[in-house]
Amino acid sequence: MNKRGILKYTLTLYAFICLSSCMQGAKEAKNWLDASNQEEVKGKYTFMAEDGIKTYLPSVFKKYPLIEYQNVVKSLTTDEDYKQENRRLNLLRKMEGNFHIFYDKVTGSTYTINTLPYHPLSKRDAQYLLSMIRVNNEIFAEDSGLEFTKITAKYNAKFGPQIFKAVYRIDNTKNNVTSYNSTYIVSHNEKTVYIQLSTGYEVNFDPYLHKMIM
Repeated sequence: MNKRGILKYTLTLYAFICLSSCMQGAKEAKNWLDASNQEEVKGKYTFMAEDGIKTYLPSVFKKYPLIEYQNVVKSLTTDEDYKQENRRLNLLRKMEGNFHIFYDKVTGSTYTINTLPYHPLSKRDAQYLLSMIRVNNEIFAEDSGLEFTKITAKYNAKFGPQIFKAVYRIDNTKNNVTSYNSTYIVSHNEKTVYIQLSTGYEVNFDPYLHKMIM
C-alpha cells in the first residue's frame, strides 16, 4: 500500500464526531458493550453480497440507508454536529468501493465499513497511518476545541489477517461529553476493509471483528 493510498483513508478521521455523545441516559442500558469483554460474544452476521464479506455485529445494530441515517443524526444533534457528520459521510462515500452504515439506537453507536481495493498492510504502513491520524486530530482539535487522547494503537498479522487498530477518546470540554472512536483497517484473502466504530463508551470490539469473514 503506498502512502497516497493510506492518506485517503485517514482523511475521514479528523471529521469524526460520535453520535452517541448526544444521546442521554444510554449509560444505564445493559447491552452489547458489557458483553464485548466476554470470550464468546453474541451477535449476528450480515452478508454483503456485492463484496463477498460477512460482518459480525451485536444484534442490536441495524443496517441503515444513508438518507435514513442522516435523518437520525439530524434529529439527535446540533446543526454544527450534523454538518460535521455529513462531511465525514461524504468523504467515506467517495472512497473507491462500497460503503455500509450500521446503527444501534439504544446506545447511539455507529459502525461504518468501507470495502476497498485490496492492499496488503505492512507494519510500516500502520506506523504511517498512526502518524497521519495524530496529525489530523491535532489539526481538527485546533478548529473544534475537542481533545483527542490515544487509548491504543496496534498492528497484528500473526494469525492471517493484517489488522491495524487505533482507538481514541474524544473529549468535548465545552459540553463535558466524552466519546470513543475505534478505527480498523483489515486486509485478508485479497480484500481490504476500513471500519470506524463510534461509541459513548470505551469498549473492546476485537471479539466481534475477529468473527468477520472475508
